[in-house]
Amino acid sequence: MPEEKSPSENGETTGLPKWLDAKYFEKTLRKVKNDSTIDVRSVEVKYAFPKGVNYASVIYRVRVSFRTKDQQTCSRSYIVKGKPETEMAKQKLGEYNVHGKEMDIYQIVIPEFKRLMRSIGDRTHQYASTLCIDRERDVIVFKDLSPLGYLMVDRLSGLDEIHTKMSLKLMAKMHASSLKLAEMRPNIFEGYKTGMMTRETDAFYPMFYSNFDALTEEISTWGAEWQYYATKLQKLRPHFIEQGLTVFDHQCDDDLRVLAHGDLWINNLLFKYDASGNPIDVILLDFQFCSYSTPVIDLCYFFFTSTKDAIRQDHFEEYVQYYYYLLAEYTEKLKYSKKFPTLHQFQRQLLKKMFYAVYSSFIALPVQINEETADADFEALMGDDERAQRYRRIIMANTNYQKIVKGLLPKFDRKGLLDKLD
Repeated sequence: MPEEKSPSENGETTGLPKWLDAKYFEKTLRKVKNDSTIDVRSVEVKYAFPKGVNYASVIYRVRVSFRTKDQQTCSRSYIVKGKPETEMAKQKLGEYNVHGKEMDIYQIVIPEFKRLMRSIGDRTHQYASTLCIDRERDVIVFKDLSPLGYLMVDRLSGLDEIHTKMSLKLMAKMHASSLKLAEMRPNIFEGYKTGMMTRETDAFYPMFYSNFDALTEEISTWGAEWQYYATKLQKLRPHFIEQGLTVFDHQCDDDLRVLAHGDLWINNLLFKYDASGNPIDVILLDFQFCSYSTPVIDLCYFFFTSTKDAIRQDHFEEYVQYYYYLLAEYTEKLKYSKKFPTLHQFQRQLLKKMFYAVYSSFIALPVQINEETADADFEALMGDDERAQRYRRIIMANTNYQKIVKGLLPKFDRKGLLDKLD
């Protein structure tokens, strides 16, 4: 069983939006349930996550008690996801249109994905269910999955073999669904251009450079045997962002192009367990950074940020093959008729885009496994003041992170990923 039993309520109630009240939920529930007699009796609002867990939005857990037309009193829990509260976060994330994009995904795309999966007899949940998508308030109201037994695995522990394979299977279903949907509706993903690294905006570039520089500086303090890698990274720096952006470029029509989730890591997966503690289901959350691009984005990001280190260090090729065969299976079931690559051809596509493993390990991972949360907020992540610099020194000095990086640096170097690629 996971160490983190649920997306934890931290009990904080300061700064909660005043509009998130009984009147709001009464109006919403009456509309959604088509019952004008619903009478909301009480609403309890809390922040759903502690500091340092979520950067790109603000999330509340809301307990609503209401009476229906048959005089039954019901108590339901909902998750309300909205825009971040600070001006810097609003500005930078606004350039990515993360909230508008996610609303579109839940309103337009996910219903199609579910329909496609049902057409082949797959009725697993796969995605969170929404109560409503409120564009006036810029929020999505989800049905809370924790009462159904869905839990978040400890991000510091990583996923074992069973959890990893379940996640890859869900990834393959999503990617296969997008391949078929794009075949049926060729223009449906035209608006999804802004992945985590994008040419559409440079809003995150300072953070990429700052994390990269902090890692390089940290490695330079490790001793003589690591100076080779510090020098490698110094030479790579001028090319780092461009090589990351190239991952998102669609360079060959024969390469697979899917709706990549873009932020597929352990905290965006919820697992359900049987009585013996074995995982039996998984649901994927958070579609703010999805883009129509290569599946390698999700493969590398997920594998290098979210698996246990014993898996991360030595089993990438094994799990790529596992994913590939699942993707092939689901595209065949969905009667996808366009050209599908052989495993060897897919491996060649992977190699062209594998620089994203470097991005995932150097930029995302230290943030995700950070344990010192005093300065862990969007401003520290994106800023350049003393507090932000202290935050980056802390995440790079994390002994668990350093152990991971010391294993990965030689592997990336042998693949040529620490060099200028062109």
